[in-house]
Amino acid sequence: MEYRGCAVPNWASPALWDAASRGDYAAVLRRAREELGWSQGRLGEKFGCSASTISRFENGRRGLRDVAVLRRFANVLGLPAEAFGLTAAKHERPVSSGSETHVSRVKINSGHKGDGQVRRRAFLFAAGLAGTAVAAPSAFAATEVEVDPAAFLAARLEGALLGPAAMEAEPVSRAKLHATLASARADFHACRYLELAARLPELITAAESAQRQHGDAQAARLVADAYNLATRALIKLEASGLEWVSADRALRAAATAEDPLVLAEATRLLGSVCRRAGHHDRAQALTLSAAGQLELGGRDPDPRHLALHGVLLCSAGYAAARGGDQERAVELLDEADATAARLAGHPAQQAALAANVVSHRVSAHYVLGNAGAALHDSQAAQLGQFPDTERRARFLVDVALCLAQWDKPERAFQTLLAAERAAPGEVRTRATVRRLVSELLHHPRQASLPGIRQLAARTHVLEVGRRAAP
Repeated sequence: MEYRGCAVPNWASPALWDAASRGDYAAVLRRAREELGWSQGRLGEKFGCSASTISRFENGRRGLRDVAVLRRFANVLGLPAEAFGLTAAKHERPVSSGSETHVSRVKINSGHKGDGQVRRRAFLFAAGLAGTAVAAPSAFAATEVEVDPAAFLAARLEGALLGPAAMEAEPVSRAKLHATLASARADFHACRYLELAARLPELITAAESAQRQHGDAQAARLVADAYNLATRALIKLEASGLEWVSADRALRAAATAEDPLVLAEATRLLGSVCRRAGHHDRAQALTLSAAGQLELGGRDPDPRHLALHGVLLCSAGYAAARGGDQERAVELLDEADATAARLAGHPAQQAALAANVVSHRVSAHYVLGNAGAALHDSQAAQLGQFPDTERRARFLVDVALCLAQWDKPERAFQTLLAAERAAPGEVRTRATVRRLVSELLHHPRQASLPGIRQLAARTHVLEVGRRAAP
C-alpha cells in the first residue's frame, strides 16, 4: 500500500526478522527506523526521548528488556509486536508514526493488505476511548526511560491532526464522548499532559465520527470542544503549525454548534494562535469580535457569558501589550476588572476572573519590559483564587519570568521550583519554561542556583544521559 506515492516500509525485510530471531532488539530497532527513513532524533520525538537515548538503545549501551518500552517502540514504529519478542497485546493499537503527514486526511480502503491496524483502531473506539495499550504513559514510570511530555503530546496530536484517517468507527454513545471530554479537560486542568496525549487523539477521532453520523449541533459542539482543548495544549509547545490546524477545525465546528460560548472560545484560541505568530492586531480584533457576540444585557446576565467576556478582554489586552500598545492593554484589562465586578453574585467565578485579570496584567507588564510593575501587580493575586492547577502554575511561571527579567535569577529559580512542586507537568512540558531554564542554566550567577542542572534535565533542556555530568 502507498500513501500518495510514499512506499510503506518493508516489514518483511529478512535482515529485520533475522535480528528478531536472534533476540537482537537493538538491531531490530535500528533497522525499523532506517526502513522508515527516520533519524534518531525523529524517532526520539515520536517515542518521547532524546536522540542520544535512541542511539544508546541501538548500540546496546542501554538495554531493551522492559516489556512496556519494547511494546511502545513497536507501536511507534508500526511493527508487529512479535518483532520484539512479544505477543500481540489483546487491545494493542499502534500509535500513528506520523510518517505520512498531510493536512487532508487519506481514506484507507478496507481491502488493502495491512489494514488490520485500522480495524483494531475502529474496534477500540467502540470498546472504550481510554485505558488502551497506547494510552498508558504510566507504563514508563517503572522503566529507565524518561518520556518528554512535550514531544509525546506533539507526536500524538500530529497523528490525530495530519495522519491518515481511520475507517469509520462503531458509534460511541454521546454519554461516553462527554465523559471522555470531561476526563480530558480534567487532565489539562491538572497538567497531566501525558495522560491528555493518550486520551485526546481518540476523542477527536470519535467526535468527528459522531458528527459525520449525526450532523447535528450537539455533535459539532463536541468536535469544537475537542479541538479547542487540542489548541490549548499545542499553544504550550514550540510553534509547529499544528496549532493553526486545530484552531481552524475548532472554529469550523463551532460555527455550526449553535452555542455562542463555544464559538467565542474557538475564536479566542484562534486569536491566541495569531498573537503567537506576531499578528497582534488580528488577534485583538478576533478576540474583541467574539466578546461582542456574548449576551451581557439585562439585569441578571448569564454568569458564563460575563466570565468568558472578561477572559476575552484579558486576551485582547495581552495581545495589545504584545503589540507594544501599553495604553490599550491597560484599558482592556481595566474593562476586564469591571466585568469581574459584575459577577458579585457569583463569588467563585468572580474570584477566578479577578485572578485571571491580575495574571494578564503581570504578563502584559512583562512583555512591555516592566518587570517591576509586573511583580508589584502580582502581589494582588492569591493562588487559591485560581480555579485549577494549570492556572496557578502558569501564574507562577509568569512571576518567574518577571524575576529573571529583573535580574533576580535566584528568586526566579525558586519560583520555578515552587511551580514544579505544584504542577510538574506544566513545568516539564511548557516551551516557555524550557527557554527560561536554559537562560538560568547559562546565567553568570549559575553557581548560586544549586539544582539548576537537575531542573534542566527534568525539563529536557539537558539530555537525560548528561545528568551525571559535573
